[in-house]
Amino acid sequence: MKVSATILSVLSAVALVSAGTFHTPVHKGVRTIPKGYIIEYHEGFQHVQIFKVLEANKVDYQVRQTYKIFNGAAISINSAHDGRTLASLPNVKNVWPIALYSIPRTMAATGNATNPSDHQMTGVDVVQASLGLTGKGIKIGVIDTG
Repeated sequence: MKVSATILSVLSAVALVSAGTFHTPVHKGVRTIPKGYIIEYHEGFQHVQIFKVLEANKVDYQVRQTYKIFNGAAISINSAHDGRTLASLPNVKNVWPIALYSIPRTMAATGNATNPSDHQMTGVDVVQASLGLTGKGIKIGVIDTG
């Protein structure tokens, strides 16, 4: 019984310090911040503990952001280390390069006559033209279910 308990303890310890995974960007052509990484820690580890691991492994880093909901931090490294090296450190679960995404450009509305107005889509233009009603003093709600 003691042997199996010892083996279980060793396996648990190995699981905690096992190498993490370095993830590359999902989409090709995604720009990344050079030497910028998001590090996720194993459960039960906090920022201070991981920062001590980085310092013990001579990783020259700057903290970009720490998180409360996500068990990790965004860092920039100033040394020769890379994301794969960070993933191999004890208690590091995952490492991702910091990806840069752009907000799509919005196009200005052209207002051309081929696009129906709200009044045309709801039939208000017909009521105004044929019955001469303006709707003054009346409130109307339109529910669009899809």
